[in-house]
Amino acid sequence: MNLDLIDTHAHLNFPDYQDDLEKVINRSLEKGVKKIICVSSNLADSIKAIAISKEYSGVVYAAVGIHPHQTDFQEKLSVKEQIRELKNLAKKRGIIAVGECGLDFSPAPPMEKNRPEKEQIFLFKKQIEIALDLGVPILVHSRKTFPQVMAILKKYHQSSKGQLKGILHCFSAGRKAIRQIEEIGFYFGLDGNLTYDVGLQNVVKEIPLEKILLETDCPFLSPEPYRGLRNEPKNVRIIAEFLAKTKGITFKNVARITTQNAKNLLKI
Repeated sequence: MNLDLIDTHAHLNFPDYQDDLEKVINRSLEKGVKKIICVSSNLADSIKAIAISKEYSGVVYAAVGIHPHQTDFQEKLSVKEQIRELKNLAKKRGIIAVGECGLDFSPAPPMEKNRPEKEQIFLFKKQIEIALDLGVPILVHSRKTFPQVMAILKKYHQSSKGQLKGILHCFSAGRKAIRQIEEIGFYFGLDGNLTYDVGLQNVVKEIPLEKILLETDCPFLSPEPYRGLRNEPKNVRIIAEFLAKTKGITFKNVARITTQNAKNLLKI
């Protein structure tokens, strides 16, 4: 029985790991996290994700994308130029997804800059179109924007280029959102906040295990007992164990089914 785990959303391309990336990856492998999706938030991140995936081939896989908030303060290209560059990057061999992309109408946190809503919507739609062109899934960031995000996803759900597939990253939209996400065939990404968010724990009980993927969003969202510390892909195991407890099922089932879910969606 396969007990390997997959972290479907990690930011190994962030500066947080520039001094000990190899050790971080080795710790993950030791904990049974055998595959890691390195997710991007801007063009520079995307280029770095591709480089890391080449260095750690078979373990790290690259997703390229542009976050709804501006995360690269050095970026001089217009959003249209960024999309052109991203499309070229997404065509490179080994790219398995586009993201993270989406909408975020909350105030930008430190190290990010607010982007106008109209610009966010343009970037989101164009990244969906890139994913459809290439036949890869999207990794969707949604904060205080669930209705707007779902309206866009439903529009692209069945297109002439095929069915749009993807993950609602760090799902926290509540019970009413479950059916809407299931209707378009998307997966629910669960992170370390599951270990301390009681409301989310209650909602997760109603999500089919066959639609759940595990992710750390590292370096953020460390699970208990590491809350507040730098997160790492190895902590997917903690999330998996907690999910098993929350649902009253075995860790073996969580590992087997969520890993197969990731392989089915991401083709890894």
